[in-house]
Amino acid sequence: MSDELSPTGKAELTLEEFRSKLNVLEKQLRFQTAELASVKERLPDTNLISPNFLKRAFTVWGHYVAAGFIIAIPFICLTMFFALIILLFSQQ
Repeated sequence: MSDELSPTGKAELTLEEFRSKLNVLEKQLRFQTAELASVKERLPDTNLISPNFLKRAFTVWGHYVAAGFIIAIPFICLTMFFALIILLFSQQ
């Protein structure tokens, strides 16, 4: 590449240097396009990564509610078990 600067302060490129830079940039673009396509194929099909805000919000809320139920079920079962034991022993 030429180190000489033009009057505007920018290095002037010869046609061959410009073509070689253009080829490098085109190769990078093809590589990045292929990489993006492969990343999109690996993404899960979920609304958590939707560009629509409401879809994302309701998806997060749904996951929150489902996790709450999963966490609450053992506590509900334990409470019912102890209530049943207390009920059975209080009648004797």
